[in-house]
Amino acid sequence: MSSNLVGKKIIIRSNEFVHHDTNASIVMVDAGNKFILLALDEPLITISDKYQYVVASPRLSKDELDAFNVMRSLSCSVTWVPDRKYNRKKPMDLSWWRGGAAAVTDLCVY
Repeated sequence: MSSNLVGKKIIIRSNEFVHHDTNASIVMVDAGNKFILLALDEPLITISDKYQYVVASPRLSKDELDAFNVMRSLSCSVTWVPDRKYNRKKPMDLSWWRGGAAAVTDLCVY
């Protein structure tokens, strides 16, 4: 059922990393690992990096991705993936992550 999330428009709510709501689209879902790959509508550019993709997962282990179909909002851990770290063959791989560019926030379907 999570596959019907692909293509949905998402708002990443303002958070500790990005201080404004951000629009994105779901481009891929890994239901087994509870990961969502989001493509930002507008790239986020900081002093040191450019970000076009975000990997999100429900914050609570009891939460399922299909909650979007009912609640339209889900608290998630989100990690912005710098373009220099993005791997097209493993787009949701965060094994490189050691800190920064991450937050807990709500994702909302619109």
